[in-house]
Amino acid sequence: MTRTAWLSIDFEDIAHDFKREHGIAADGPLREDALWRAYAAIEGFLQRDLGGVRLTFFTTGVVAAKCPAIVARIAADGHEVACHYHFHDPAHGDPPAAFEANLRRAIDALEAASGRKVLGFRAPRFSLGPDDAEHFRALERHVAYDSSLGVATAAELAAARTRLGLARLALFPVACVRVPGLPRPVRSGGSYLKLFPVSVTLAAMAAAAAGGLAPMVYLHPYEFVADRSFVVAMAEMQGLPRSRRLYWALRQAQWHVVGNRGVTAKLRRIAEEWRLGGPMRGLLADAPKGSVPM
Repeated sequence: MTRTAWLSIDFEDIAHDFKREHGIAADGPLREDALWRAYAAIEGFLQRDLGGVRLTFFTTGVVAAKCPAIVARIAADGHEVACHYHFHDPAHGDPPAAFEANLRRAIDALEAASGRKVLGFRAPRFSLGPDDAEHFRALERHVAYDSSLGVATAAELAAARTRLGLARLALFPVACVRVPGLPRPVRSGGSYLKLFPVSVTLAAMAAAAAGGLAPMVYLHPYEFVADRSFVVAMAEMQGLPRSRRLYWALRQAQWHVVGNRGVTAKLRRIAEEWRLGGPMRGLLADAPKGSVPM
């Protein structure tokens, strides 16, 4: 039987998000050129190496509001545009009413830019969990599926669904699973894919499948380039203590340089073992209540 996994992109401007998080600029301009370069790298790789498979791009509303042309291009190329909240803020940090308002703001911007209905949502930093019932009920009013939870098995997913009191919202989690040799559970993607051997991601995907979940792999646009185009320079961090500026300069090297050139080779290796299933909206026909068939 062919094993299927789903690759998605959390499409955000990390430089804008970093400045907002650290009080450098509440809502400044985006690195639009960097976003275009990263998208070109992603699309070129998909066409050249992965047979042109289409993906889901969980996109922040601020990208759609400030750079609508790139969201329009993503949709025109056949990818699914889903919601990654408006700003890249922790979703559980907003009270339910504010969360719903920001969710609606993001969806409106994404739909206006893409010309397509938004069906899915993923919280920034996977910042919603089984204790956020009111947030999930707001999601149920606006989207068809969510990909925010970090459960390890189908049984945990069913328990979370019951705890959240959901009626129709489908749940497609990026599993958070134990991998032998590592001290804490991991997800298949992001820094784990970039910094560790690909065997770690493959083991996490296998563990998700063994637990009855559909394996998911997620990445970000800045992980497909190594040109430092998303880096916030030391001079832009005025107002932060010098020690913090040095710390964040080093952390950004991790995000934007270390391991980036090996990402596509690791994805090719994953594609040798797993068929990539396309946009995540395709799961809805078979899983109207979040039960993802393997």
